[in-house]
Amino acid sequence: MPVGLASLVVLVAVLYLTLYPNPLPDNDIPMFPGADKVVHALMMFGLSGCVAYDYMRSRYGQGKTEPPKGMLLCLLALTILFGGVIELLQSWMDMGRSEDILDFVADAAGAVLAFVVELLFWTRLRRWLTER
Repeated sequence: MPVGLASLVVLVAVLYLTLYPNPLPDNDIPMFPGADKVVHALMMFGLSGCVAYDYMRSRYGQGKTEPPKGMLLCLLALTILFGGVIELLQSWMDMGRSEDILDFVADAAGAVLAFVVELLFWTRLRRWLTER
C-alpha cells in the first residue's frame, strides 16, 4: 500500500461522516446515549493513528526507533484543530448538521488517546514492521 493512502482514506471517511447531511440513511441500529461521542473519539483516534503509521512508513520515519515526540505533538495539535474546524464547518454549511462542543471534546479525547498509544507503542510497532 502506498504511504499516505491509509491516512487519505480515513480522512475522506471522517469528512463524509461528519459533514454530509445524512451519511448513514435508514440506520435502525439501536444506539446507547452518547454513542455519537464515542464515534467522534474513535474517528480522531483512527485518523491520528493512520497518519502516525504512514509517517512511520515514510522515508522521514524510517529507522526511527524512538517515538518522534515533536512530530506526534504536532499531530495531536493538528488533529484537535481538525476536530474544531469540522464542528465550525457543520455550523456554517447549513446542511442539517450542527456544531456541538461535546463532539469537539470527544474529538480532542480521541486525539489525546491516540497520542498516548502512539508514544507507548511506537517502538514495538516499529520493531514488528521491520522484522517482517
